[in-house]
Amino acid sequence: MKLPIVVGTDLTEGSDDALRQAEARATRDRVPLTVVHAMSPLLWSALSDREHVEHLQSLIRQQFTALTGRQESEYEVLVERGLAHTVLARLAVAQQALLVVGTHMHHGLGHALLRDVTERVLERARSPVLVTRPSSGSKRVLVAVDQPFGKSAALDAAIDEALSSDAKLTAVHTVNTGFMHTLVTDIVNGGAYADHPLGLRARVLEARQALRAELQRRRVDADIYVMEGEGAALIPRVAARVGAELVVVGTAHRHGHPPSITSAVLRHAPCSVLVIDEGSALLSVRSSLQAAQG
Repeated sequence: MKLPIVVGTDLTEGSDDALRQAEARATRDRVPLTVVHAMSPLLWSALSDREHVEHLQSLIRQQFTALTGRQESEYEVLVERGLAHTVLARLAVAQQALLVVGTHMHHGLGHALLRDVTERVLERARSPVLVTRPSSGSKRVLVAVDQPFGKSAALDAAIDEALSSDAKLTAVHTVNTGFMHTLVTDIVNGGAYADHPLGLRARVLEARQALRAELQRRRVDADIYVMEGEGAALIPRVAARVGAELVVVGTAHRHGHPPSITSAVLRHAPCSVLVIDEGSALLSVRSSLQAAQG
């Protein structure tokens, strides 16, 4: 996915992996790279602000160059005042860039009271967002894909990622009708409730055939998992099972919040997660794919 890259740092070790992965992608794709730090809007002094910004820029350059070895002239550093999620999302949209952030997800009561910057970014960003975790180096990309498969921006992005990194692709689709629908379907089919009613078996089989046909149409070699159950639980499990280095998942930004499946994958996937806005962000990816195929 050859987009400019914006990567966030809070000048802690929690940002190190995001900086490394951002630099590696920028080198691989030969795209511009911008490192961004958001200053707290609560700590402000008109007289010392400029000096403070210059000090932060110096610290960022020290951190980034020490981690990646990239020369200071080969990337841009921006320090802006504001909330981190607002600054990062705005800059990524303005530059039509891939946004790279580290993850510090909170669970339970802590998660309810203090949501992570990552989640807040995803509520606002309309560009792809890469949420990083340390790489396994497995050379395997897993994509969670929804129907219709031929219109899936997440699948477009995952294929592009696999081609760019010479990785093996795994495609996952989950079928979940819910308990009541499953029960009604089984009764209509003439049997008492079973774990795998006839109607649901047919849906799984049809989805598997449709996904296989779509991948064959694209001439893509991929492993296929089509399963009955909750995607929020199954996708991270499959990612762990196959040793994925990257999970690609889509989001439609319904009501300003990432869907529950996207949030669950972000919390529980054992690797980095690339979140694609199915509504708008992948036009550039589709264009690059068409150019590559043409």
